Amino acid sequence: MSWSGSCFSNPHQQFLSTFSRVKWPAQAENMRTTSIFVALAGLAAVGGCAVSTQQEVQMGQQEAQQISTQLPMLQDAQINSYVNDLGNRIAKRTSRADLDWHFAVVNTDVVNAFALPGGYVYVNRGILERATSMDELAGVIGHEIEHVVLRHSVQQMQQQQGANVGLSIACALTTVCNNQVAATAINIGGTAVFARFSRQDEVQADDGGFQNVIRAGISPQGMLSFFQKLLAEEQAQGGSGAAAPWFTDHPGTQDRIADIQRMLSQMSPSTLRGLTTDEASFQSMKRRLSQLPKAPAGAQ
Repeated sequence: MSWSGSCFSNPHQQFLSTFSRVKWPAQAENMRTTSIFVALAGLAAVGGCAVSTQQEVQMGQQEAQQISTQLPMLQDAQINSYVNDLGNRIAKRTSRADLDWHFAVVNTDVVNAFALPGGYVYVNRGILERATSMDELAGVIGHEIEHVVLRHSVQQMQQQQGANVGLSIACALTTVCNNQVAATAINIGGTAVFARFSRQDEVQADDGGFQNVIRAGISPQGMLSFFQKLLAEEQAQGGSGAAAPWFTDHPGTQDRIADIQRMLSQMSPSTLRGLTTDEASFQSMKRRLSQLPKAPAGAQ
């Protein structure tokens, strides 16, 4: 593919240029950890370039290939099939139904989810383990789908430097950035982290995600109950538990809970009763999940 103006003809050319400027520590404590960052840093840093849908999809494809080999993906046919079926059920009723959507599960107990450009959505196992009904999982997926629909990831890519763009995906999906050597090596901090959308972006993704699940015939009440569940866990554990990354990467959760409550209050009770909250296939997936070996705590 080609990029207009002063952009590189290939996004990985820009990665190589960016990587050559990264100041790595003289002695890395965990070379395996930093290798994750090296692989993910190839996410196209397109600063200033106009990104077409075709280019967006290609960037997502390239980085999904890297993520599948560098992060601990959950390899279970039943679970992956269910998550993909549910995700596509929601995504195919959005304005970007034409995308070839893909959904995958990262095998970590860290509570988080993330979307790449072009329709690649990642849900951590910690999300699946805490969701007790289908509509709770659907609410998380519908939210991440809306980030793709609104092209929030692409907008962030156009604003951030390449070294921080791709690397911060690993921060969102695992606790790898807790390694101080690795974090220092890539100079991750504050607003430079790509995965941390602005509060406005999160509110927009909530609003759109709310409508996304309704269009799929699913109750949006799951968004509220799941957010409340995470907030209770976070408060009980004092901000140090597996749910902590969710609040770092999804700011303003308490205000967003109030927004969702407001939207629910505007729906008629009869409409809500007509929407699905759970299904047998979700509970079957949960039983299968409980039979698997536990996910590594804070898997890197």
